[in-house]
Amino acid sequence: MSKNKKLSLSGDSTEKFIYKPKDLIWAKMKGFTPWPGMIVEPPLDLLSQQRRANTKCVFFFGSRNFAWIEEHNIKPFEGPWKDELSKVSKPAAFRHAMSDIVKYVDDPAEIDAQIDESCGMGNHATEADFDKIRDGLDSDENPDAAAADANNGVVPHVVGSPDESEVPPLAGENNANADAASSPVVSTTPTAKSQVKRTPKAKSSAAIAVSSKQASKAASAKSAAAQKRRISSHQTPTGILGASSGKRGRRAASGDADQYESPAGDYDGASSSSARARIETEAFLGTLTKRAPNAIALLDRPVVTRPETKTIDMNSRSNTLADRDIVPSDQTFGFLGLGMMGSTIVKDLIYTGHKVVVWNRTIDKCQPFVEAGAEVKDTPMDVVEAADIIFCCVSDPKGAKDLVFGNCGVLQLKDLRNKAYVEMSTIDPDTSLDIGEGIKQCNGRYLEAQIHGSRQEAADGMLIILAGGDRSVFEECHSCFKTIAKNTFFLGTDVGNACKVNLILQTILGVSLVGLAEALALADRFSISLNDIIDIFDLTSMKSPLLLAKGKEMAKGDFNPQQPLSHMQRDLRLVLNMAENLDQSMPVTSITNEVFKHTKRLGYSEHDSSAVFVRSRF
Repeated sequence: MSKNKKLSLSGDSTEKFIYKPKDLIWAKMKGFTPWPGMIVEPPLDLLSQQRRANTKCVFFFGSRNFAWIEEHNIKPFEGPWKDELSKVSKPAAFRHAMSDIVKYVDDPAEIDAQIDESCGMGNHATEADFDKIRDGLDSDENPDAAAADANNGVVPHVVGSPDESEVPPLAGENNANADAASSPVVSTTPTAKSQVKRTPKAKSSAAIAVSSKQASKAASAKSAAAQKRRISSHQTPTGILGASSGKRGRRAASGDADQYESPAGDYDGASSSSARARIETEAFLGTLTKRAPNAIALLDRPVVTRPETKTIDMNSRSNTLADRDIVPSDQTFGFLGLGMMGSTIVKDLIYTGHKVVVWNRTIDKCQPFVEAGAEVKDTPMDVVEAADIIFCCVSDPKGAKDLVFGNCGVLQLKDLRNKAYVEMSTIDPDTSLDIGEGIKQCNGRYLEAQIHGSRQEAADGMLIILAGGDRSVFEECHSCFKTIAKNTFFLGTDVGNACKVNLILQTILGVSLVGLAEALALADRFSISLNDIIDIFDLTSMKSPLLLAKGKEMAKGDFNPQQPLSHMQRDLRLVLNMAENLDQSMPVTSITNEVFKHTKRLGYSEHDSSAVFVRSRF
């Protein structure tokens, strides 16, 4: 075990230990005294559990189970604190744990073998269980199929492992481990009634690895686990395990009692062991049958794939844009940010004859625009120097402020006289006020021009422009706005009004999308055709082109981003922050925001906002 020095904030040095597998330690769980344990590689089933940062997988002596423990609750076993921790009056379970760690120091083979065995069985059983759920077969169909699966290394069912108990380090299994290890192994091969029929299928790499390693030991491992639980139920002292007994009682009441043996159980040989295995397996398969529909729906959830980034086609032309009579301005326009909306707007400006200078964080995105006639600069400051009016269109308020106030940003050019800055990013009013004040202090003019619409609407020149700020800048940008928008609104000289109106519109859109998604998800559960629902919706007074388009995307499962879901959730967050400053209650918007956040967690952040349907459906 190595250690290094780490300075605290106060300047005093303290020791921070770096742990590696097989290090003996003291570990403390909430509500329990420090317990002897060992740092180990986590079992496969423990890897799927959520855990906090800076945690280690700890094997507890005595109870011989595993848990994630935060590093600040871990100390090396050997140290000046050992005598204090080991001599305090402790129960019999703790004394057994101390003897267990001493036994490990003398002969680590037995415990190392148990740890190696536990690091695969949990995941192996889960893989077999999921196969049963997916097939949705009854346990009475074909008694000969399970034996064939066993030849392929698939264990029909493992009831549990010695480490599955939820009891913290004071678990009662610690009093019987040695006896269980030396007791005769009884075969628990499932009987004909407990076997299931499955169509062979390709297994995951994890399942194959575990199967090839443990197929030969599966029967003996199950019997050893059952023996340990049975013996522990007789020898565990009362008092210490009061909480454990309560938990097991509650488990039995909820239908999981098949995992625990009654104290009246016998140990007389293969007949009793076989009968117990049959009862446990039948009870387990019974629970699978009850929850099979929901489980299968979960397993059928579509795999999340990252949407493909489409290269902008500089040769395509919008018919709507071609019909407009646009006279380009003779001024030079700079554009910062070539994202989904920015690249489409710049393409239209170049097509209508405007002179454009561009910059983007990813320089490769600039190449198509260079070929189309735009000029590329290395920094935002260089764009400001070369242009008369500078547009900015980035993904969030932080990015917008960084381009203005950051290194090589807009304000690095101290004198902005005769220059104007137009903020098109979706931002909150406070951010817009900060940017406007900074621009004005450098003698520049500022206009906020919020764009409302999707990527396709931008390509067709059908956006809505909501502007506020300097009226002269608004007039000078007339040819640009006519290129990209069907309607333009000037909302006054007060900076922030345009941002407020845009966020209010986004609130209506977000709430409507979640309502549409949940309604279609309900129809799907009723096995009603989603296309029929959308056709009927089109005939009602509630119809709108946007909801019809989003509904069709949900029905087809086509979530090609027109407005990314992460952007919609960002807008809802900005709305809620704005409402919080006014003490305005918005419970429906808050719930809508949580729905979008959950969909982001499912992996649909970069998909279209209509992907919220996936969260509602599954």
